[in-house]
Amino acid sequence: MPVRLFSYLRSQLTLLGVLVIGILWASCDAGITGDYIENQAPSTYMTIAGIDREDEFRLSSQIRISWWGNDPDGYVAGFEYAINDTSEGAWSFTTRTDSTFILPITEGQTVDDVLFKVRAIDNDGAKDPVGARLRYPIINSTPSAAFKPTETPADTMFGIASFGWTIDDPDGLLNVRSTQIAFNDTLNGWVDIPFNATNNGELFISVSVDNKTVGIKTGQVYLGRSYSSAIDGEGNPILVSGIEVGATNTAYVRTIDAAGAVSMRDQVQWYVKQQKSKVLFLNDIGKNSSLDDMNWHLSYLSELGIDPDIWLINTGQPALGTIELSDQFPKVVNPTLKKTLSQWDHIYWVSDDVDRNIVHALDITSEFFAGGGSMFVTIPMKEVSQEDVIFNFLPVDSIGFFPPGGIETGFVINAGTEITPVDEPNAPTLKLESRVVGWYPLQAVSGSTLLYESDYRSTTLLGFITDYTLMEGVSIKNTEGNLIYFGMDLTKLNGNNNMKDFIEYMCLQQLGFQQ
Repeated sequence: MPVRLFSYLRSQLTLLGVLVIGILWASCDAGITGDYIENQAPSTYMTIAGIDREDEFRLSSQIRISWWGNDPDGYVAGFEYAINDTSEGAWSFTTRTDSTFILPITEGQTVDDVLFKVRAIDNDGAKDPVGARLRYPIINSTPSAAFKPTETPADTMFGIASFGWTIDDPDGLLNVRSTQIAFNDTLNGWVDIPFNATNNGELFISVSVDNKTVGIKTGQVYLGRSYSSAIDGEGNPILVSGIEVGATNTAYVRTIDAAGAVSMRDQVQWYVKQQKSKVLFLNDIGKNSSLDDMNWHLSYLSELGIDPDIWLINTGQPALGTIELSDQFPKVVNPTLKKTLSQWDHIYWVSDDVDRNIVHALDITSEFFAGGGSMFVTIPMKEVSQEDVIFNFLPVDSIGFFPPGGIETGFVINAGTEITPVDEPNAPTLKLESRVVGWYPLQAVSGSTLLYESDYRSTTLLGFITDYTLMEGVSIKNTEGNLIYFGMDLTKLNGNNNMKDFIEYMCLQQLGFQQ
C-alpha cells in the first residue's frame, strides 16, 4: 500500500511540473506588450530672463553667469555653452552650472551686445535642441599701466636697468591682451612683454645694453628676479631698441585689452653711463672733502695707467649705527645691483666710515666675486661691536680693545709713525703725516694674510700715552686672495712720498688691477 501511494504521488507531481513549464513557455512566447517611449531631450534655463541696460549702465565684460537644466526621463549629465558663435564646432562642455566669463567686445568698440547660449545634455547624450540664450549689454573699461617707484632705475645707471610696473583692467586681468614697453620711441618702439595673469598684474624686467661705447643700442630683456632671458612665441630673444648710451633715456609702459583699448602711458627717465674701464671706483666718502679725496686717489691711479669708472655712492649719513644702501645704487639689489657690479673686473672702494655702504658689501658683491673680481677697500677702522656685520665681509677677526678695569681710553698714532709691510721687504713703507686718533688696530682672521702693521699707542686716564701691543694690524688680504682691506685713510699716509708705489703694489701686483 505505501509503495502504490508513493508511485501515485510521483506521477501527479510530474504532471504538475509539465503543466507549469507549459504555462511559462506560453507566456514567454507571447512577449512584452505596451507602447515604446522615446528618450525625451532635456531643457535648459538661464537664471535671469533678460537684461535691460544702456549707455553707462551697461555691464562690465567680466560677468558671472549661471544656468540650470531639467530632464523628464533621466538626469542632466552636463552642459555646452557658446559665446556669439553657435555653430556646432564652437560649443564647450562643462558640468558646472555657473562660471565667470570675460565676454569679448568686438575690437575697436567700446560697447557690444554679446550672445551667451547654453544647452543641457542628458545621460543618454540628448541635447536640448533649443537651449537658453541671453544677450549681455557690456561696456569696455580702459586698462592701466604704472611704474612702481621702488623698481625703477636710479638717476644714473650703467649698462643694466630694471623696471617694475603694474597693470590692471576693471574687466579683469584675463581681459588684458598685452603689456608693452618702449624706449624713447612711442611710435614704432613698442615691444610686448610676456606676463601671467596669476602674478596679480605685477611685472619686473631688466634690460642690458652694451655700454662700452656711446650711441644708440639694442638691449636684451630679462624676466623677473631670476634674470631669465625673455623669449617670444617663436623662441627668439626679446630685444628692445632705441636706448642711448651717454644720454638721458625715457622708458614708457602701456597695457592693451582684448578689445584693443590702450591705457595711458607711464614713463620714467634715467641716464645711461658709458663703461670705459675694467676698474670701478666707488666713492663713499661722506665728509665735505669727498671730491678732493677722490681726486687724490684718482691721480695716483691715473699715473699707473688706470682711468676707472666712477660711481658716487656717498649720499646719506649713518643713522642708528649703519646707513641705508645709497640711493645712487639701483633700487633693486637682486638682480640689478649685483649684475651691474659684476660688469667690472676690479673695484676700488673708498670710504671714511665702516658704518656706510660697506656694510652691504657681502650681499651686493656676491656675483662680482663669483665672476673672478678683485677688490681694494680703504676705510679707517673705528670702534664697532665685535659682532658687527662688517666682519662678515672684511677679513678681520677682531679689532683693538682694552681689558676691563684698565686706564686706557683710546688709540692714537703719532706723526711720523711708519706703516710697515709684514714679511715683504720690497713692499713700500708708508709714513703718517700728522697725528691721528680713533683708528683701531686689526687682528687678521684665520687663513688670511696680514700685509701691513703699525705702532698703535693708547691714551690713558692719567694723561700719558702707552704702547699698545695686543695687535698692530693695518691691512689684511683675505683667504681667497681677491680682497684687501686697509684700515687707515691713505690721504694721511704719504709722508714718504711713495703713494704711487704703494697703490701699484696693492692693486696691480697683489690684486691684478688692469685698465
